Amino acid sequence: MIDYIALGLTHALIMLALLRVLVRPDLDREDPLADEPETIPAPPPSPRDKRRARQAGKRSGGA
Repeated sequence: MIDYIALGLTHALIMLALLRVLVRPDLDREDPLADEPETIPAPPPSPRDKRRARQAGKRSGGA
């Protein structure tokens, strides 16, 4: 009789631990890999940067 209680108790504790692990919310989330660099889009150039680029093109004789 004691063997059945011990066996049932250990199996119940294992099932409880598995259920607690499976219902964790962070299991549904997938983090980006550490090896892949994050691609952040460059901000659009400011009017000042555009003006400087046009002036640099005029100075170098570009088309």
